[in-house]
Amino acid sequence: MATLDLGKIKLVWRGTYNNSTAYVVDDVVEYTDGGILSSYICVANSTGNAPSSSGTAHASWNYMTKGAVTGGFNSHQVFSTSGNHTYTKPTGINKIKVTVTGGGGGGGGGSPNFNAKGGGGAGGTAIEVIDVSSLSSTVSVTVGAGGAGGAASTGTGGDGGTGGTSSFGSYCSATGGYGGTDQIDPRVRTPGTGTGGDINLLGGDGTVFEGGNSQADEGGSTSGGSSYWGGGGAGDSGEAQDSGASGQAYGSGGGGGQHTTSANSSAGGAGAVGIVYVEEFK
Repeated sequence: MATLDLGKIKLVWRGTYNNSTAYVVDDVVEYTDGGILSSYICVANSTGNAPSSSGTAHASWNYMTKGAVTGGFNSHQVFSTSGNHTYTKPTGINKIKVTVTGGGGGGGGGSPNFNAKGGGGAGGTAIEVIDVSSLSSTVSVTVGAGGAGGAASTGTGGDGGTGGTSSFGSYCSATGGYGGTDQIDPRVRTPGTGTGGDINLLGGDGTVFEGGNSQADEGGSTSGGSSYWGGGGAGDSGEAQDSGASGQAYGSGGGGGQHTTSANSSAGGAGAVGIVYVEEFK
């Protein structure tokens, strides 16, 4: 029968490295350095000396196995109220993916005679992956407001308001969508636009101005443009009975109002607020 010499078994597993523990020769630990989990063997008695820094082993330790990056999705933060905010980076986060969308434009109010003003355009979107391993702990955030819907009027219906710009510090930003008007040429309208991102998207167009010339030939309803997050508001359902609906998804445009008679007009729907969405990775 073979003889097992217990004196030859020297490695001692000590688990995850602890800065306050006194380690002795042949102790083995695991430690994460720069997102990489590795195992180390102690080669000189050591207390308070991390096994490695920036990929270089301390003199008291040798690598046993060098692992792979252990990072992955960890958490997220959502900013969806118009105005100024502050992003605070949690401890241990190395990368973030930021999605920034501007506010949606408001739909235009009904416009004589028997016309439906256009739906609001959607805000643009910028998407960027950012290395924040050496970033200071905070970044300023701005979320653009949705544009107001154009007012109902027995005279000329009001134009919809432009959506506000959203931004994540100086990294990336996205302008808001245009307000709905009686402009029928889509080429003169400037859509919401993302800038500074790895991917920059334009906001969707709202339905253009619809013209009619009699109560029996009214302009059709005009819907708001779709954003990266989803669809815009529907236009007035008919006969100027309802206002255009507000944008349904972050950054989407409001629907347009209608005009039927000299005393019957409906307002446009408001554009939806923008958003800044931050996904955090270790």
